[in-house]
Amino acid sequence: MEGGEHLQVIFYYMFYYSSASCYITTCTDLFCFRLEMIFFQKQLAAFLTLSLLRSPAWAEKRDIPLSLWGKVADLTTGCSHWKLKPQVSIPALEELTVCLNVKLKVQGFLPWTIFMYRHPEVQYAELGMGGKEGRLVVWMFGEEWTTPLINLQLWRWYTLCVTWSHTKDRPTLYINGSLVNITAAHTSTPIAPPCCQLAPNGSLTLGVGHAVYDGNIDIIPYRGMLGKISLFRMWGRERSEEEVTSLSCTEGDLVKWEWDNWDTASCDPVSDTSLQCEWSFYEVNLQFVIVRYDKNTTEPYTARDIAHYWLRQVLPKEIYLHKVYAFEVTRSNTEEHIKTPSGDGLTRWATENISRFRCLAYTNVIPKWDVAALQREMYNDLSNNYTDPSGLLLLLADTSTIYTTPVESFSLTTIIPPVVMTGSSPITTSTIKTTSASTFTQPATTTHTITRTPANVSELYFEVKVNVSITGDCDPRQILPTWLNMSLPDDLMMVLDLQLLPKAERRHPERKYRQTSNQVSKDGFSRESFIFQVQVSTQQSDTTEMIDRLRQCLLMPYDNGSVSIAAEHVQISRILVLQCDAEAQQTLKGLFMWPDTTGGKHATCACPKNSRRSATRLCKLSQWTRWMEPNLEDCPPVVETIPDLDHVEVTSGTGFDVVEMIEDLLRNHSNLIYKELVTVLNKLKDIIRVSVVTPDLGQALINVISNILESDSNLGPFTNTILNLTEEVGDKMVGYEGSYTLSARALAISVVDVVPAQFSSLSFGVLSDWTGTNPEIFINRYPSDGTVAFISLPSVLQDTFPQHDLNQYRPRIQFQFYANPLLFKLQREQRKAVLNTFVVSASVTNASSPIKDLREDVKIMLHHLQHNAHDKVQCVYWNFNKNKGHGGWDDHGCRKYNSTPDYTTCLCDHLTHFGVLLDVSRTQLDPVHEQILTIITYVGCGVSSLFLGVTVVTYLAFEKLRRDYPSKILINLSLALLGLNLVFLVNSWLSSWGLYGLCVAAASTLHYFLLASFTWMGLEAVNMYFALVKVFNVYVPSYILKFCALGWGIPLVICILVLIVNRDAYGPDLYTDGESTFESLDNSGTFCWLQDDVAYFVSVVAYAGLIFLFNIGVFVVVLIQIRRMRFNSPAGTRRGLLQDLKGVASLTFLLGLTWTVGFLNWDSKARIVLLYLFAILNTLQGFFVFLFHCLMKENVRKQWRIYLCFGRFRLEEHSEWSNSASVGVLAKPREKFLRAAIPSVRSVKSNSTDSTSASSDSSQRDSSCRRPNLDLFVTSLVLPRAQTGALDKEDLSSYRG
Repeated sequence: MEGGEHLQVIFYYMFYYSSASCYITTCTDLFCFRLEMIFFQKQLAAFLTLSLLRSPAWAEKRDIPLSLWGKVADLTTGCSHWKLKPQVSIPALEELTVCLNVKLKVQGFLPWTIFMYRHPEVQYAELGMGGKEGRLVVWMFGEEWTTPLINLQLWRWYTLCVTWSHTKDRPTLYINGSLVNITAAHTSTPIAPPCCQLAPNGSLTLGVGHAVYDGNIDIIPYRGMLGKISLFRMWGRERSEEEVTSLSCTEGDLVKWEWDNWDTASCDPVSDTSLQCEWSFYEVNLQFVIVRYDKNTTEPYTARDIAHYWLRQVLPKEIYLHKVYAFEVTRSNTEEHIKTPSGDGLTRWATENISRFRCLAYTNVIPKWDVAALQREMYNDLSNNYTDPSGLLLLLADTSTIYTTPVESFSLTTIIPPVVMTGSSPITTSTIKTTSASTFTQPATTTHTITRTPANVSELYFEVKVNVSITGDCDPRQILPTWLNMSLPDDLMMVLDLQLLPKAERRHPERKYRQTSNQVSKDGFSRESFIFQVQVSTQQSDTTEMIDRLRQCLLMPYDNGSVSIAAEHVQISRILVLQCDAEAQQTLKGLFMWPDTTGGKHATCACPKNSRRSATRLCKLSQWTRWMEPNLEDCPPVVETIPDLDHVEVTSGTGFDVVEMIEDLLRNHSNLIYKELVTVLNKLKDIIRVSVVTPDLGQALINVISNILESDSNLGPFTNTILNLTEEVGDKMVGYEGSYTLSARALAISVVDVVPAQFSSLSFGVLSDWTGTNPEIFINRYPSDGTVAFISLPSVLQDTFPQHDLNQYRPRIQFQFYANPLLFKLQREQRKAVLNTFVVSASVTNASSPIKDLREDVKIMLHHLQHNAHDKVQCVYWNFNKNKGHGGWDDHGCRKYNSTPDYTTCLCDHLTHFGVLLDVSRTQLDPVHEQILTIITYVGCGVSSLFLGVTVVTYLAFEKLRRDYPSKILINLSLALLGLNLVFLVNSWLSSWGLYGLCVAAASTLHYFLLASFTWMGLEAVNMYFALVKVFNVYVPSYILKFCALGWGIPLVICILVLIVNRDAYGPDLYTDGESTFESLDNSGTFCWLQDDVAYFVSVVAYAGLIFLFNIGVFVVVLIQIRRMRFNSPAGTRRGLLQDLKGVASLTFLLGLTWTVGFLNWDSKARIVLLYLFAILNTLQGFFVFLFHCLMKENVRKQWRIYLCFGRFRLEEHSEWSNSASVGVLAKPREKFLRAAIPSVRSVKSNSTDSTSASSDSSQRDSSCRRPNLDLFVTSLVLPRAQTGALDKEDLSSYRG
């Protein structure tokens, strides 16, 4: 049946229906009318469908969709290339982007071509891409650009993009979205791209290179690519790196991946599901016919509503409609299409009831779909006929015109094709960037075009904040976009952006249910708050009416069967500012000039250091449309170090940005050298000089200065500069009313504008909780607990105010607070004093005269950093002229009014920076040395604690080692030292609890173990004196018991006496912790110890001095005795110098003689060296005790080998004791007369090295009295009693172990 024949059939049925209707009008049976109508509708639908689908124009492409998405060009030796059709014309271009996907099957070292574009008038490739020798090659204007060696894996898809602009000297290549460096190779005809444009109307081939001769395309043999090519697209503009990545699935605007663009010859496209490309935004084009049964015509606006309803019914729920347009095909074209052989009235009637329209729809797919899959879904869904529920019309889509295109943006402009569409009033457009409604946090952005419509249609923008209650198991991030798209009319409103609000920003005044975090709770109920922006297209000019309509749409209940949503507390605000103004921004990566940008759109700027890269910045469309933070990831830094700031120019508009740059640089610099400080401070001066100091800029400047104060830098030469900078910030600050405060961790300023006639007095105070947070400032309030600085100004200060007139600002008083005393260096003559307070200052801006010699004093009250019990303080001020212009402390005009252990009140007759100096008798150390000494002390105490524990366990575990008195004394000494080290290590932790009783207990326990250690060192000397000097006729009953009573009892009595005499002798002490990084207002430096100097010097210094004097005396006597024994010993038994040195070292640590170093560092020039020596030797005393009296003692090592070792290292017990006279079993007693002649302080149970030898010839030995040699103090702690009779070599060897 031809076209005219099937239309005749249609019109015949229409005529029949007309006649039947005329007949039925005379019938009173309405039921008969309904039957006739239903019958006719079904018959007409069947014939109309059959006729339209069998028409030649529609049947031509019924089974061949326009799109090639999801298909590839499979290039082989038999099917080598595709060509661009001649009717697809590429214009002359000054910028371009080409993207395609490639999968290689074979990759050799011979050159091969991916695509090539040539113009017949030139002899080189205008544009192309290929590969050779493991590199990719880009051809442009005859120039060849190559990449480094790239390992392109076979049978894997790669996305390749080439971009170029006439402003750049080379193309840019991206592989899978990543920028690849390319270099120019030498060619015979180099052409600089900046002078050129791409030649128009050329030829393009895929898979091979070609040449053009006489208008014909000649394929270059043996240069083809073996593999697959897909999604070749070309745009007439240069895409940025971000666009290359984020918009990779959009269709080209010059060359598209469509059937009608490509001549495939015999190489038909092949489906390939391995290449997926997912996207959300699509433009749908199609034509459809509406047939009406009620004799009415269909207007375009009615057709749009019908199409909108139809699309909603047939499309899946994942596809959301944003806009639907319908354009009527012109009358002339319609008449020509349905023209019949006859010209009767039947044909004319039919044209009034059959209307043909072109439909344009914009859809958003959530979640993203593969483009090819969505195109198939659209084609299948829209190919079905649609009958209106009223039964009065039928809609049929022309399947040959159904085409779905992935687009970058939603174009809301009514574009009317000039040939097939009726005319319309002109419409202008502008583009903004918005985010998909399916994303919430940091979404990938897409460009949407906002319509600037004719005069009768306006566009409004609103920001909406909504609280919703969701019932049902669902993810709010998925259901909320669906709810909005269903609730808001697509033809009027479009959601531009949606973000869930965090819990802190949610508003639920009547909360009855528990909340969850972005997910439904266990009982299927959750409450969420979110905010979104919406664009409304309306012909109404009443904004209030549109707000009410929007609110009504949102408050309508929603229930899809499984999830219900109820909105509440809807807040709607009109967005009046729709763009961000041009702005200059100075960053570490250079100066960026951001242009005027419409709200929601990303602005792009070339990177200052590398113009081939670009930065982007979003203009956030909201109630307060504003610039967001830029994305500078692709830009290399311009300012990498602090000296680079010298090349940064500060302008009035970039001051804040430069401050942020400095703050970023300071994060990586804990210590600034002299030149860096000069650079930073000079740049801060420039900022203050050229900028308007707003409160925000002032706070940023104070933060930077505070960071400098907290650094480890030497600020001495820059004290005056920093003080002047801080004062300038307060003097120049504007944009506040009355007063304003800026605070940071180490610095705070407060400015107060005063009325001279109303001024009586003014006070300024600083509160701190000592936790390192920003200090709290208060004005005109009496100081309370926690106040660390307070200054009160007298009423006479008004005499110094500048004369106020209409051209001057009101007088301003500025207060400053510095929480870092290290900023203020002391002069050489003040080296015995320390700054014991924070520093506070007051000044008057533009004072009429220097503020000095005031009739009433300025009152300053400052809290001490160190507890002051001796009233040795001095009120001072900072004199900028002292120390050759570097500044220094001076007391002229200041005097002390009152002082307590915690506070000092000063009176001064001028204004400046005030502080309190403390005269310390215990000279302070340099912070660096003090920090190092602290580390040494804690590490040494930890090491000693470990080895003292090993020593005590060893002697307690092995009974044979503790049979003699010296070993028992050693155990007690080790216990005393172990307690001293452990209490010292936990002292600061205990003090941090802030409990006074706990601190007193810790201090007294530390004092007790220190005295016990000294006492047992003295008892070691006493025992050594009895053993080596008073050898004969000395016997002490209950020897060890008496030693224990003395060693543990005397320290206890002393500690009790200290508490009785002065119950406040023990307590916390605040000290400077020595860390160069100053932690402002931090109480981490407290230490529990003796606070009474009299108790300290009597119970510690004097007691230790007496003991060590006795120990030194014993040490000298012992050395003399040993020297005598060396001369009396046989020549063969004398030992070397090394053994003597070991013995001396052993005695030194055993008697605690290293503690005497502490008495030598009082005002000594070598004080630092002696302090390091003192810290190392005494904190490691426990380790040396272990070294000399465990590790180097043979009988201890033997015990370890017997009980602790395995295998070849294990020693049998009999092998030790059978061969050692020094540690063996009890020797057989000698004759009674010999034992009676040798009384001793030692127990008869001793198994020490002086046990009588059991050799049979002992009675024949020399009866001369022998003393043990010095090696005894290395090999054993046992001090032998005097022996009569000579010792043979075997016995001597047993001493040496």
